[in-house]
Amino acid sequence: MDVVVYDKAYRHKTAHSEHLCWHSNHRVFADLMPGDRLWVVTSGGALGREDKSAGYLVAMWPVARVIENPDDEPEYPARKFGHRILVNQPEAICLDQPVCVDHIIRGEGYDTSVSIGRFLRGPRRLSNEKVRQIRSAAGADLAQKWLRGDGRVTENREEHATSEDNANNIAAGQEREQDQT
Repeated sequence: MDVVVYDKAYRHKTAHSEHLCWHSNHRVFADLMPGDRLWVVTSGGALGREDKSAGYLVAMWPVARVIENPDDEPEYPARKFGHRILVNQPEAICLDQPVCVDHIIRGEGYDTSVSIGRFLRGPRRLSNEKVRQIRSAAGADLAQKWLRGDGRVTENREEHATSEDNANNIAAGQEREQDQT
């Protein structure tokens, strides 16, 4: 299952911390299984962009497991945040450059002046088509990290992928995903 979540206080530095997790009381999280994915978006305002209300993809976090909130973090009391989603840290991908995916998440006909957080009003399951569109919009950065499986950018690559290579890599990843379902 793929779920989009809105992080109003997203900070790139903390996205690379040792212990990534998500807290929520939403029922969709009770159904998550290891290998499911959280697609993390934030607003243009949180990123200092001019289009403050737009939604930007900043990370993809694979789920390691979902546990009951042990109530050990004062910021996330168990009565208010019943689930703790533990992220598969080695497979987590944090984009170096956030990608605007507002048009994909909202679709046509929605008021883009409404902030993405207010529009979403909580997590949403993503269809396979929406996931393909988001992966395509994220382009080479996501594709390279996805295929390498390390979520990091390597500065000294011997060869640089062309846009055709990137498109082929994304398509290959989508085909593998379809074969698995």
